[in-house]
Amino acid sequence: MSNLGNKAIMAKNIQYYMDLNKKSRNDICKALGVKYTTFTDWVKGNSYPRIDKIELMANYFGIEKSDLVEDRKKLPDGAFPYIPSQTTQIPLIGSINCGVPLFAESNIEEYIETPIEDMTHGDTYFWLRAMGDSMINVGIHKGDLLLIRQQNDVNSGDIAVVCVDNESATLKKVIKKDNAIILQPENSAYEPQIYVGKEIEHINIQGRLMQARKNF
Repeated sequence: MSNLGNKAIMAKNIQYYMDLNKKSRNDICKALGVKYTTFTDWVKGNSYPRIDKIELMANYFGIEKSDLVEDRKKLPDGAFPYIPSQTTQIPLIGSINCGVPLFAESNIEEYIETPIEDMTHGDTYFWLRAMGDSMINVGIHKGDLLLIRQQNDVNSGDIAVVCVDNESATLKKVIKKDNAIILQPENSAYEPQIYVGKEIEHINIQGRLMQARKNF
């Protein structure tokens, strides 16, 4: 039986080249001008793309159309199969306003494919884009993507998204002392922020930093 027109094989091959090139569904939809729902149907094997769309994807990945159409089960000598991680879509929130719900639709820029193995089942996650240079000593630079686990408390020494007095959220290392909390930047050009006694009540922790993705 011919593999041409096999939706399952097409779906598997599209996902393979997405993982290989570290591309999300949003990346490809924007580049090719394809609707997100249409592309999702291809990836899930619900529908089969037209030949012109197959050619667009092949050109995008720098491969032959046959690489998307044909079964890739047979591997060259010495090669081993690549098994991609299962992923889910996590929202990228460009900025956080403490006075509005964190996941308000207006705050979500896009969704990022995120490996399920990087997250704990049952917890809520979101991505942020790093701004400024206050955390450069721990390798976080402007434009990096930050995976945050939503929680209202962290351990001393954790890096967290923190909001103070309903102002813009900031990313800092949280240091807990007796009756005091220090928001510690990782850049000597910035002074730590120290809150003592009742001042601690003004601190609202939004979540803990779990992962950073570099942008080059």
